[in-house]
Amino acid sequence: MRKQAVSPWWVVIVALNLAVPSLSYGQAVAGAQIHGTINDPSGGAVPNAQVTVTQVSMGLVRTTRSDNTGLYLLTDLPVGPYELEVSASGFRKYVQSGIIFRVGDI
Repeated sequence: MRKQAVSPWWVVIVALNLAVPSLSYGQAVAGAQIHGTINDPSGGAVPNAQVTVTQVSMGLVRTTRSDNTGLYLLTDLPVGPYELEVSASGFRKYVQSGIIFRVGDI
């Protein structure tokens, strides 16, 4: 089986959002979420792709899989710099670094 070349648009990040800070027991808590759609070069959904985000300064790793329509969601991510990695059978791994969640970003 030949691996397909993966262009940077293979992973479409629909949004990088910081949740609005909320008050919990008198303390402000900010969390971020990342969600998107995984598509192949022809635009078709890639189900069951593994999506991993790593908070590079703390080493926090969170992983999920895309659903049947290629959608994924990771929530409650602390602020800081992140690296996103997507892998799926039959495709080369995609890595995007330089994602930064900051307090006050929308």
